[in-house]
Amino acid sequence: MSHRSLIALAAGALLVVAACSSSTASSAPSTAASSVPSAAGPQACRETTDPGAVAVSIVDFDFQPKDISAKVGQVIAFTNAGSAPHTATLDEGQGQAQCATATLNPGKSDGLVFALTGTYTFHCAIHSKMKGTIVIS
Repeated sequence: MSHRSLIALAAGALLVVAACSSSTASSAPSTAASSVPSAAGPQACRETTDPGAVAVSIVDFDFQPKDISAKVGQVIAFTNAGSAPHTATLDEGQGQAQCATATLNPGKSDGLVFALTGTYTFHCAIHSKMKGTIVIS
């Protein structure tokens, strides 16, 4: 293959990669409901220390309530009212394997806020039998 052909091939490959990985402000996120958000789309969830609109207590190794409903943009505040540390961590395979609260020591709070509608299952990363579901509308 000639030097000129190699350069043309490399330039074409770079254009394809740039087009696929480009994220511009003009791309609007989808508002369609989804049971599992796309990993390629906007971040479904993020951790926040903002005050919560939806309160969840962690008591006696249980989330109260276990089934949580919130709207896009509302903060879900998790407060540890028990004696052991806990987290609220989204289950893997939901496009947000790393989305979680900080480790909550007794008496501490932290929150999650969602940008996409959908149903998200979560657990405590320290105590894997502690589970719940978050429905974002």
